[in-house]
Amino acid sequence: MGITTGRHRRTAALAVTAALTAGGLALGVTSGAADSSAAGRNVPGTVVVQENEHGRVLTADTAVRDKRALLDAAEEQRRERRDAAEEPAPDPGGDGDGGHGDQSGFPVRDQWLVSGRSERITVAGGEGAVAASGDSFVKVPFMEYYAIFTDTSSSVAWLGKRPFNADSVQHTDTWNIGSVGAPFWVVGAPEGAEVRSTGSTAEARWTTTVQDNWYSEHAYDQVAFYPPSQEDYSNVYRISHSVTGTFQFGSSFYTVTARDRAYS
Repeated sequence: MGITTGRHRRTAALAVTAALTAGGLALGVTSGAADSSAAGRNVPGTVVVQENEHGRVLTADTAVRDKRALLDAAEEQRRERRDAAEEPAPDPGGDGDGGHGDQSGFPVRDQWLVSGRSERITVAGGEGAVAASGDSFVKVPFMEYYAIFTDTSSSVAWLGKRPFNADSVQHTDTWNIGSVGAPFWVVGAPEGAEVRSTGSTAEARWTTTVQDNWYSEHAYDQVAFYPPSQEDYSNVYRISHSVTGTFQFGSSFYTVTARDRAYS
């Protein structure tokens, strides 16, 4: 929806957003689902290969032989997190801000984006499935002028037995919004992520690679898309999160992508 009413609400909220952004992603506007920290427990059988205060990259321990069990455990952990993270709808009659810091009792458009996809492939020496899955909780206010992706978790996996491992596993999370108006700021993207923003789209793309393994997992706390200023018109009309795995076997590469989107 375009922002055609409630200008005073949007102006006040943008002033708050600008102050929060300058201060480095604040609590009131940027708190996500019940626990948007990337510091949750690791799935048994995984090891951390890269980590900071905002996110981590994991892969499978070399002792793991049951691939499906590890993948199922990762999916179950995501389901438990989604169930635990359900937030109550804002109370229109309450004196609070409805949980976003700018709602004033309006309904919010928060939701989980949940995706999963698998494809069977044939490689030299065998065959099996490649899989990608992930979820991200997105906060979008009633007036749709920002989007905050929180509590992102994703994984990609080669489930074949021969060869047991891929030569390399490239894993990409992409957070994207379709927009109109002034280009959005992308705030809080992972270190090394590719970021782009125009008047029609804004995106952060995070890619990591593990060698001689069959599994990669990402966890990341928050990527925000903010309007540049309260004077500029900016509006979100589409949100999406996608997970891509590219698996190398010798000189051949196989790719699978899972994606979920909302609004259009």
